[in-house]
Amino acid sequence: MGPQPISEPAPQRLGLVVALAVEAKALGLHAARTGVVQDYGAGHLAVLSGMGSEAAIQAGRMLLAAGADVLLSVGTAGALHADLQAGDLCIPEQILWQEGAYPVDVAWASGFSARYPQARRGNLLSVDRVLVDPQTKALHAQAALAVDMESGALAALAVAQGRPFFALRVIVDSADSGLPDAVRYGVDALGRPRLPAFLWQLLARPQDLPQLIKLGRQMQKAEATLRHLRSELERGGSPCEH
Repeated sequence: MGPQPISEPAPQRLGLVVALAVEAKALGLHAARTGVVQDYGAGHLAVLSGMGSEAAIQAGRMLLAAGADVLLSVGTAGALHADLQAGDLCIPEQILWQEGAYPVDVAWASGFSARYPQARRGNLLSVDRVLVDPQTKALHAQAALAVDMESGALAALAVAQGRPFFALRVIVDSADSGLPDAVRYGVDALGRPRLPAFLWQLLARPQDLPQLIKLGRQMQKAEATLRHLRSELERGGSPCEH
């Protein structure tokens, strides 16, 4: 018999966890289909989970059960460093969650860093509660570049299951921005306004309107970066192909 052809390794199948409806729309997901596995480009999978660690864990388990090889936490984050602005991409090197630090998969993170050399590298802090004001954010600025609410739990799940994990997070609110009460108390788990509560909070604190308008503009910049990421994610392939 002659020499056998060398077979290429099968591409790894990503499982994307996306928390917010606006993120899902920018990434090309069906924003009305929550808590179910959706087909994504290049054979990848995705779940629109809703905010928070428990939702992220549930979504991650669903993706692994559906055949995902690699878990990806993708969406937005709040800046902890003053030089980060809305629309900036962060590719974390490790996730700080509870008492642990979870390194990301080097091959996948490096692959996206090569495609986005302007992206910031460093630590991502993951928390259970939103950091609502600049003073609270400043307390964590030495530890991490940015903050989210899902990546830590998803990283811990990946480690427990022996699966690779990485994160792609786009800045929305800058380090000097606070979170208006209308957003804190007037949106649902997918970040969509619950109109009675949203309007009530805004009527109670009309001085928050300028900050709310600013946040909307910041989100538009973040959406533009997420749309660009969508094109890269839909290309598919292994980390080395990126």
